[in-house]
Amino acid sequence: MMVLLPGYKWLEVVPGRRGGRPTVRGTRVAVDDIVEALANGWSVEEVAENYRIPVEAVYEALRYALETLRKVEVIAVEAAS
Repeated sequence: MMVLLPGYKWLEVVPGRRGGRPTVRGTRVAVDDIVEALANGWSVEEVAENYRIPVEAVYEALRYALETLRKVEVIAVEAAS
């Protein structure tokens, strides 16, 4: 069973694959793999080439990561003195 993510052409969630994390359709390449590679200095083109995925999938993974981060609410807690 595969679950396509609404609004994403290249991303899917397959229970049991990569712990249920979103991956590029038909691969085991997770969104966090792509973000990590970019954070380590790879270009979008290098990510696409090394993971054998379309450049569009790299940009879509970034959009997913951004939208996910925007949903996170940070609660500041003062440290006890």
